[in-house]
Amino acid sequence: MKILVLPFGDTSCASTHYRVIQYLEMLKADGIRYDVAPPGTLPPSAEIAGYDAVLVQKKLFSTSQVRTLRAHAKRLLFDIDDATWHPHGRKHSWWTRWRTNRRLRSIVRAADVALVANHYIAHHLSALGANVQVLPMALNPADWPPPAATESTGRIRIGWSGAPVNLCYLETLEPVLAQIMCEHPEVELAVFCGKKPDFSAATPYIHLPWRQGGESAAVETFHIGLLPLPVDAFSQGKSPIKALQYMAAGIPTVATPQAGALELDRESGAIAFAKTPAEWHACLTSLVTDAPKREALGRHARAAFEAHYSTTSTYPLWKSYLMGI
Repeated sequence: MKILVLPFGDTSCASTHYRVIQYLEMLKADGIRYDVAPPGTLPPSAEIAGYDAVLVQKKLFSTSQVRTLRAHAKRLLFDIDDATWHPHGRKHSWWTRWRTNRRLRSIVRAADVALVANHYIAHHLSALGANVQVLPMALNPADWPPPAATESTGRIRIGWSGAPVNLCYLETLEPVLAQIMCEHPEVELAVFCGKKPDFSAATPYIHLPWRQGGESAAVETFHIGLLPLPVDAFSQGKSPIKALQYMAAGIPTVATPQAGALELDRESGAIAFAKTPAEWHACLTSLVTDAPKREALGRHARAAFEAHYSTTSTYPLWKSYLMGI
């Protein structure tokens, strides 16, 4: 069998990595060949026809390109992990909204299967006429081994891991985090990121500089993970990788109650949700002052990761959808 992947981004794109790239070596080990086209490109029709399956990862091709894909692909799959029909960062013009929705409807109806990261996206695509299958976001357990037992130092580390573009959401929590550290001197704040947060000089924190592949080593030093999210329609469709990283590291999370995070919590029970500063303060205080609770929730988080969000469990599903079995 031979697979053609039409990715949204290159190997540095998180979406492409977690939805496609991390599975390719497993395909190869199973004797299945694959080719990955440059992001955003569509090979000639004759070339498309030479593959047993074509996987379009999130890219919204034009309706004419979708017709070409459907006419020549033996099996066509569409994978999406974001609510891309909603604006992200700036408003869509009426033209952009019309074109996005038209292209999305075209590809999901043409595809044999639409693979989605959560039930929020599934509900929307089902209404468009898609044959939907939920394939959760996942992490490779080789990169996230079981957390090692560590000797207690008396310090409690609240941590955030993420990209510089998302630091603004962490920065909104600065007053709450500063108050927590003032009330509980044993608490410290760590930020794993390629950029330092724009905190005031009075707010102490430890900056862990981002490095490729360093997520596990950084996050496993946390005792509590932070997942502040924007309250908007686009974020409702996210299945946040940060939450999965915290789960894999065996720590509880405090998060904004968006749909994707709520869905993850149904499997783990290890995410506390907060909307207002008072709720963030209450959730963090509860975890800071109750070590047995932190440890129990951390065990639940790791168990849920191993059962539902490890590539060990998701790869067989992904492969079966590709093969149509």
